[in-house]
Amino acid sequence: MTYSKKNIFNKLSITKNQAWLLILNAKSIYKANGLKRKTITIKKNNYSFVYDFTKKKIIRKNFSSDDAIQELFDIFLPIILNNNKEPYVIGHLAQSLDGFIATNSGESKYISCKQNIEHIHRIRAISDVILVGAKTILYDNPMLTTRLVKGNNPMRLVLDPRDKIRDNKNIFKNPDKNSFKIIGMNKKNKNEKSFRLPTLKNNFKANNLLKLFKKLNKRIIFIEGGGYTISNFYESNLLNRFHLCLSPILIGQGKNSFLIKGKRFMRDFKNHKINYYEMGKDILCDIDLTT
Repeated sequence: MTYSKKNIFNKLSITKNQAWLLILNAKSIYKANGLKRKTITIKKNNYSFVYDFTKKKIIRKNFSSDDAIQELFDIFLPIILNNNKEPYVIGHLAQSLDGFIATNSGESKYISCKQNIEHIHRIRAISDVILVGAKTILYDNPMLTTRLVKGNNPMRLVLDPRDKIRDNKNIFKNPDKNSFKIIGMNKKNKNEKSFRLPTLKNNFKANNLLKLFKKLNKRIIFIEGGGYTISNFYESNLLNRFHLCLSPILIGQGKNSFLIKGKRFMRDFKNHKINYYEMGKDILCDIDLTT
């Protein structure tokens, strides 16, 4: 029996962990070599692939991969190898089937399954900044680390216009000391772990936040919560990608996932390109907002 594809028997097999190390190396290589290429070659140990920026996919590789491993490349490489001049902003929300991200009391641990929790940790690992609102810290008190996967902890920023978040929260207990607050210009906090930005009705403008990311030389920004912050970037046309995790539960009443202005006519809505991935019992909607 003959095959038309060359070297079909010579391809290496690859595990999920090995594939993830390749993805992490893609971030390092891309960061070191800059932008404006048609393709880029990524290598780690004995594995390598060539990624096409125009097609937004791998066009050559020296290994074979099953569907689960291929999904890792499909999900994370377009984020890492985005070729944007401006900081690339990705948001993530986990919601119930009826559109809520938390109960009325603010409880949201955990709407999504463990596979999606691991997915969140992977987004953290490829990001330069994790951005969350003050309510996320108050209600969930997260650590915002990459402890479930390989990869470095990124910088963590908390939107705290009223300067209400205290230093005893988990986010400020991380040994890397890489957590900061963004507070309003009128606050008297002289803590060097804080950045100051102007506010409008006790909220920050997404454009001013983007300017801060650029000043800090941060390229991939992960908005992990909450709904208002993601909606703010979406309505300002500054959200490049959105991961919406749908969990098969009904809450009935609670906190809405999106807080955006409604439109009068259906013709005013835009259809976004979406890829769907099974993630345990959940469904991940990977939404590209740049097309």
